[in-house]
Amino acid sequence: MTMLGSIQNLMINELCAEGAYLDGRELGEVFLPKAEVESHLELGDSIQVFIFQDSQGHMTGTTQTPIAQVGEFALLRVKEINSFGAFLDLGISKDILAPFNEQKPKMRDGHSYLVKLYLDNASQRLCASSNINKFVNKIEPEYTPLEEVNLIVASKTDIGYKVIINEQHLGVIFFNTIFKRMFIGQKLKGFVKTVREDGKIDVVLEKPGMAKVTGLSEQILAELTAKGGFIPLGDKSDPELIRKTFSTSKANFKKAIGGLFKQGKIDIEAKSITLRK
Repeated sequence: MTMLGSIQNLMINELCAEGAYLDGRELGEVFLPKAEVESHLELGDSIQVFIFQDSQGHMTGTTQTPIAQVGEFALLRVKEINSFGAFLDLGISKDILAPFNEQKPKMRDGHSYLVKLYLDNASQRLCASSNINKFVNKIEPEYTPLEEVNLIVASKTDIGYKVIINEQHLGVIFFNTIFKRMFIGQKLKGFVKTVREDGKIDVVLEKPGMAKVTGLSEQILAELTAKGGFIPLGDKSDPELIRKTFSTSKANFKKAIGGLFKQGKIDIEAKSITLRK
C-alpha cells in the first residue's frame, strides 16, 4: 500500500518540462520536480521517493531522504511558529507541522523535540506530535526478564530517563544504572529488568550479573586489539575514565579484567592493561 509520508518505489508515468508524474497507486499521481529528475530516467522506470503534500495539497515526491517517516519517532528542530502551529525541519525541502493541540510541552522556536509523525484523520496531512503518551502504552506489556529491546530516550526525570520501548511502551532507566552519556532522541539497545504489577517497566542498558561481565570482556579484548595491545586503564584508574571508554562502572570493569587475567589473556598494571602475546 502506498502511504503518504513514506519512502516508496514509484513508476514514471509521464515526463514533462516541469518534471515527472509518478504512479502513486492509491494516492493517485505524484509529482516529482524537474530538479530531482535525473537525465537518464525514462517512462516506465522506477524511482525511490518520499511522498508528501505541497502547500496546495498536491501529492509530491522528493528523492531527498527525510529524518523520519510516518509512524516513526524522531528528534526534530522547530524552524518557524505561526498561527497554525510549529513547523519542524524534516530534513527535506518541506517542513512538517506540529499543531498547537499536539504540542506537549508548548514548542519554542529553535528548540528540538521528540515527536511522532502521523497522518491527521481530518485533513489527511502528515503532521508531528510531541504528545508521546498518546502513542504508547496502548497494549499490555508482555516482556520477559532481560529481553533485549529497542529504546528511544524520551525525557529526563528526577529519577532517570524515560524511554520508549519498541515504540510501544514507556519505561524508566534509573540514574544509578547509567554509565554513558544519554540525550533526548537517542536510539539504543537495552534490556527489560522488571515489569511491575502496575504495568510500569524498569529498563537497564547492561545485562546484570555475569552476562554483563562476559560482554564487557569481549569489548575490552576488541579495544585492546584495535589499540595495538595496550590500553591506559587499569584497576586503579579513575572511574570516570572507565565510564567514558567502556560505558560501565569501575566495579564491572575490574571484574572483567580480573577474569581475562585469570584466563591468561592480559596483564594488569595499576593504570594499564596489556594483551598477552
